[in-house]
Amino acid sequence: MSLAGFKPASVTFVSTTQGFVLGVQTCAAGSCTTLASTADGGATWSYVGAVTAAITGSNPAVSKVRFATKNDGWAFGPQLWSTHNGGRTWTAQPTPGPVSDVEASGGVAYALEASCGTPPCIQGDRLLQTPVSTDGWTAISGPKLADGAGSLAPHGNTVWVVVNGGGTSTFDMVVAGGSWHRLANPCAAAGADLALVGVAPVTTSDLFELCAGDPGAGSETKVVLFSSDGGAHATATSAAPPRGGLASGIAAASTAVVAVPAASGASYLYRSADGGHTWATPLNQGDGGVGYFDVGFTTATQGVAVYGNPAQGNSSLLMTHDAGATWKPVTF
Repeated sequence: MSLAGFKPASVTFVSTTQGFVLGVQTCAAGSCTTLASTADGGATWSYVGAVTAAITGSNPAVSKVRFATKNDGWAFGPQLWSTHNGGRTWTAQPTPGPVSDVEASGGVAYALEASCGTPPCIQGDRLLQTPVSTDGWTAISGPKLADGAGSLAPHGNTVWVVVNGGGTSTFDMVVAGGSWHRLANPCAAAGADLALVGVAPVTTSDLFELCAGDPGAGSETKVVLFSSDGGAHATATSAAPPRGGLASGIAAASTAVVAVPAASGASYLYRSADGGHTWATPLNQGDGGVGYFDVGFTTATQGVAVYGNPAQGNSSLLMTHDAGATWKPVTF
């Protein structure tokens, strides 16, 4: 099957050459959730298979994809589906509530899920783990997480967990699937009305953190911090990204290169190449706030981003090979 009319929604790379994109294309049934893959770093793409879970429409079942190896991957948000044959077939996984994020590192996959089907969930969210090659999801015991949308950021055997919701927020570091460390919210000292949007680890100890808030007229304050001790302490970088747009995440290619996507009346990707001392805007579209998603770096120089959302119209996959200084669209 060809990839004619394919519109990407989410991207994941497991090496410099092997990557996967979940998207949508017109089919005999009307609209099909499709997985495409590349084995040559994005130069060419091929159809892999379909996921029998809607990615568009009034009740989308999945919105994101992550792979840990060329065989083991997950489609999620809010449902959770797994594959262990490279995406040719998929199996629905039972969960008590919506899954907001899945990430994998060090042979382990992590999932952040609500503990009930209809929020508010008084138990808070749950952090699950499984060996990447199986569907043996188990909850990791630790302090109570907040009830709300969250994000996971793994590196090696460590994963950072950020959850905001229900009037509370939590920030945690979990090592080797069991050593749980509740971290202080770094945004309390960064400025009033700022919340922790996400973190971007470079090593198991070095990570960037993004605080954002105080919105107005499609803009907000953004403060990037850097920690060299796993998030126990953090210091704001000497300069902040511009206020334009509402930040949706943070990604880091190295301790020097960090990027922050944001959108409102326009779509922006802010980038610093000197650890947050200065900022540039390599991507800037006056498009009404279409947005950049899944911004991430596979290596210190290679990175990916999805521009737009197939549920709202056209979308495209962008790649960089110079650590985010320039980006080019990919042809499927």
